[in-house]
Amino acid sequence: MKPLTKAEEQIMHALWKLDKAFLREIVDATPNPKPHQNTVATLLKILVEKEFVDIEVLGRQHRYFPLLSKQEYS
Repeated sequence: MKPLTKAEEQIMHALWKLDKAFLREIVDATPNPKPHQNTVATLLKILVEKEFVDIEVLGRQHRYFPLLSKQEYS
């Protein structure tokens, strides 16, 4: 398992809290100062490549969900 950067970990914490979420919901769940939506989208893409997150396609929207629980990561 590849280690996560601090920014990636922040996104994972938001996803663990939400379980399944759209990009906007993930941005809203991150602590202040909020990262830009494009930054979060890029981090989610990296997390998908690292196999920490997967995508559920709903029409034109993507809903993200963690493949790894917080306990498994710890």
